[in-house]
Amino acid sequence: MRGSMAWLAVAVALTVALGGCATHRERMSWFFSEDRQEGAKLVLGVPDTDHLHLMALCQPHSGEVRLMIVGRQGDPAVVELHSGKLWKRYEGAGRGDDESLGALDIQFQLRADDPVLARVADTGELAVVLGRRRMILPNSFAQAHDFIAACRP
Repeated sequence: MRGSMAWLAVAVALTVALGGCATHRERMSWFFSEDRQEGAKLVLGVPDTDHLHLMALCQPHSGEVRLMIVGRQGDPAVVELHSGKLWKRYEGAGRGDDESLGALDIQFQLRADDPVLARVADTGELAVVLGRRRMILPNSFAQAHDFIAACRP
């Protein structure tokens, strides 16, 4: 009986430890930065890795935003951005990235005053639709608000 209890305790501890590691590795976070040379940048990725899902760049007060979404091979270069009930379809240019093992960078340009971006800045809600695949992203209110404010003319 005593050996069974010890085995159960080890099994539970191992499950919790491994589950914690898996969750930590996959947790995405938003990061906002503004630098004189690089401009303003908003990134969604896994902390302390090169694993990115989305990156938005602009030169401060330019009114223009360059958005890059990391997709999969076969994803269309047409992206839908949704924020609440507001959505818009954007045509981008996709290019394969040999170093990312089959990923596809889908890039497009939009205005900083785009209605969907304005709603994201107000609510932090963003979903990305690539073909039949829908990605609901974690809330980005503070970071998205600061990024869009930096990009607006």
